[in-house]
Amino acid sequence: MFIIAKVLVVNYLGEGHVNPSIGLIKELVQRGEQVTYYTSDLYKEKLQQTGAEFRPISMKAQALMKELVANFQDHKNKSPVIGNMDKMMQSMEWITDEILADIQNEVYDYVIFDAQSFPGKWVADIKKLPSYALWSTFASSEKTSFFKKVMEKWSPEMKEQFLAKQQEMEQITKRLEQKYGVPIPSFLTGMVVDAELHIIFTSRLFQPESEHYNENYVFVGPSVTDRPEQLDFPIEEIQNRRVVYMALGTIVNKRVDLYQMCIEALKDLDVKVVLSIGNYLSPDDIGSIPDNFIVRNYVPQLEVLNHSDVFITHCGMNSTNEGLYFGNALVMLPLVNDQPVVAERVEKLGAGLLLDPQNLDADTLRKSVLEALNNPVYKENSLKISRSFQKAGGYVKAVDELLKSTRKKTTNNL
Repeated sequence: MFIIAKVLVVNYLGEGHVNPSIGLIKELVQRGEQVTYYTSDLYKEKLQQTGAEFRPISMKAQALMKELVANFQDHKNKSPVIGNMDKMMQSMEWITDEILADIQNEVYDYVIFDAQSFPGKWVADIKKLPSYALWSTFASSEKTSFFKKVMEKWSPEMKEQFLAKQQEMEQITKRLEQKYGVPIPSFLTGMVVDAELHIIFTSRLFQPESEHYNENYVFVGPSVTDRPEQLDFPIEEIQNRRVVYMALGTIVNKRVDLYQMCIEALKDLDVKVVLSIGNYLSPDDIGSIPDNFIVRNYVPQLEVLNHSDVFITHCGMNSTNEGLYFGNALVMLPLVNDQPVVAERVEKLGAGLLLDPQNLDADTLRKSVLEALNNPVYKENSLKISRSFQKAGGYVKAVDELLKSTRKKTTNNL
């Protein structure tokens, strides 16, 4: 994602990256900034509601990203990112080229880019504009490489596949450097980016090794904003009840096996269970639904989390932040990418139980949910993180710091 007093924004990496930016964009617009935001057509309405100008990223890139998401849905494919690094770089090149052509007669003052969305940074460097990074996951630096932590969780097969791709990726990087005339970090180190300011949507408490981050890194907590979702959901059924909520995000959620395991594990408990199964499945795919379950393709997640006690989650950063923000004890089933690292951080801070989704049975899941429900330590530690989130200042703090930096840089250049 990326933004440009006239502000430019690019983000095509999914809902977990777009959602944290929504409050910030709306606040920028309300303070008089003119924001142009490039992203997928999926988020057009959401972005237009902020007052920003929506522009679609490359249609070729959108089609390719849909293909890559389909690869993610195959949970037997253990390394969808590694096997498709070249395609991801191709989509970034398409996006960059089309944006550069689109804005060739336009003037911008600065760029805000998602730290994992390279085109925003590339365009900023090519146009010689100040750039500001938004981190929708844990921040990364030279001393605390988040990407290396993710790599440590890979299987030997994944590491071997990664090394086999390394030479090809270095060639792509060199070609792009020659094409654009700016330094382009290797895909392997691309998560370590230069920026005038880094805005991280978590707290210093939750950020691993936060002592290594100076005042150039501003931790503002998750950007939890009201979402006007018109969904048919019986919220009254989860009020004044013990509630367990299960969701596996928007990318790798086609897991009938895990949903059915949850039903087997919790069907006899005196709890209300909410299953959010995404748009790749229908409730009929899950089978017989017990009376204590509510199964929907989508649910108003923030409202459900506000009433729930335990959150069974894949530990995507956005979902994890939201679960902790509302003080839920987490039962964690990390599936891909950074999710194992995020889950380990929650476990270390004592706010949840970490399970292996590849070696899980209904009895283990049941015992873990009961432990999370009945042992108050998980709730207490979750609330401790929640308080750190709420004290961090949110998107208002983010905009305060961002505008302070941009105005200071403008004054210095006069």
